[in-house]
Amino acid sequence: MIPKHIHDRFFKEAFSRPEVVADFVQAYLPDEFRGQLDLQTLTRLQDSHIDDDLGQHYVDLLFSAQFGQQPITIALLFEHKSYPEEYPHFQLVQYLLNYWRDQLKDKQELRPIVPVVIYHGKPKWNKRPMRQYFEQMTDLLANFLPDCDYYLINLTDDPHNRFALLQSSYAKLTAGLLKTIRQKQQLKQMLEQLKQVIDALASEQLGEQFVRTAFLYVSWASPLTTLEVVTIFRSISPKTDQLIMSAAETWIQEGVEKGLKQGMQQGMQQGMQQGEYQATLRYIEGMLRLGMDAQTISAAFDLPLKTVEIYIATIQKQ
Repeated sequence: MIPKHIHDRFFKEAFSRPEVVADFVQAYLPDEFRGQLDLQTLTRLQDSHIDDDLGQHYVDLLFSAQFGQQPITIALLFEHKSYPEEYPHFQLVQYLLNYWRDQLKDKQELRPIVPVVIYHGKPKWNKRPMRQYFEQMTDLLANFLPDCDYYLINLTDDPHNRFALLQSSYAKLTAGLLKTIRQKQQLKQMLEQLKQVIDALASEQLGEQFVRTAFLYVSWASPLTTLEVVTIFRSISPKTDQLIMSAAETWIQEGVEKGLKQGMQQGMQQGMQQGEYQATLRYIEGMLRLGMDAQTISAAFDLPLKTVEIYIATIQKQ
């Protein structure tokens, strides 16, 4: 089962970086907009204007920037469902009102806000004006609609290959994973294509954590098995091998500390000390020699399958 908001967590970590936002703006947004936007002034804002209702649909990140002669706010709204939103304007209007209401409350000057929806679902997103929601809408009546526009970055429908325009390693890995995360073969091909990008990130101090996050995101959100994910990431370079196995062992330890039940846990109740961890590896190694597979071991000891697969990957490395 995919942990709640796994897409949100990956999205927020990636797009918290202004250089990633700037790269996506350069690659995906129209010339008439990005031509007036001073990307050197792009700054992350901390405020969120997503309430509980909107949070069911979007996760947001806010950035300020200079647009021509005036400052504006860019709201990155990530559509994280498997299917497109049929009436996105209703949610966008609610978001904009929340933002402006908070500005008025804080006695701030009202600023324009540009919503950018980033979508990575498989079904087609039908972008249309709000007036088309209503039958027989005349121009006069349309004047009374709280209409607003938004930019759509559709990562799964990219006929002009905007993906190739991305420059930073962070942006390439982010877009590549989001656009293929639900498609097994395409994801494998993308990870093969991004090997040099992942290796470059793993060689940077700040990039190491992002590679770990990407590994966990692919492990939880993709149709690849954990063993497949571990094998792919480990094969990239000695550096990624070290990073991934470290992340995998941390994953196991956190899972045990949160209460894995019965069986092997009897020897772990005081915490995941190194000796106990090695003992667990020996237990599973013995079961593998008896011909048991990961699913059998998972069922026998009431452990999550992905946790057992990480143990097996560790054993294979040793």
